[in-house]
Amino acid sequence: NNLAAESKNQPNGSAVKKALKDAGAEHDPEDMKLSKVGPIEVDETYYHVWCGTMDENFRVLIFDNKPSYLGYYVSAFEPVDYEAGAVLLDSGESDEEGNTSFFYLRIGTGGPAEKVSIDGIPSPFVKNEKAELEKKTAAESNSNKEAEKSVVLEYRDWQITMRGQTSTYNAIFVQKVGSKIKIKESKRGKTATIPITALSKADQEYLKQLDM
Repeated sequence: NNLAAESKNQPNGSAVKKALKDAGAEHDPEDMKLSKVGPIEVDETYYHVWCGTMDENFRVLIFDNKPSYLGYYVSAFEPVDYEAGAVLLDSGESDEEGNTSFFYLRIGTGGPAEKVSIDGIPSPFVKNEKAELEKKTAAESNSNKEAEKSVVLEYRDWQITMRGQTSTYNAIFVQKVGSKIKIKESKRGKTATIPITALSKADQEYLKQLDM
């Protein structure tokens, strides 16, 4: 169990209300009462569970540790407690010693399952589609940024201005050293060290794409 690097980032009541409102009417019905269940430890992170009480059933509201609202399960049984990897649902029954028995709604490494079975009744996970869209958009943005950076090193023309004179060199990038770069000429094979400030704007943009 290695949770030293990630502390519990639990959403408070006002944050939960705002998240449900932002998610849309499907996730924020009128007259739903909210109560906190607790943090569910799953591997090296936490999921945070709140209970939404309706007239006829309950909603098991699940947040990740950012905390972002992920969505909910509908349950006929109230979520009342938790343990590592599971939400405990009050079955409404007790054992011979009077101890309450529970149904276990488990959360795995990948987060909430698309569908769970509660007392033999299937309950699909109703996702917060806005959070899904934001996650997808962020992933595509990161992918595009990585694609922009994946520039193939090749011999190209560099425009270098020093002492007021601009010269063009066909060379390939070698390495960055502080505020300077080293490029290797194609004709003579010699390596030159050039201040980045002496490069043209196009050359400096090229360096950014190399993640320099």
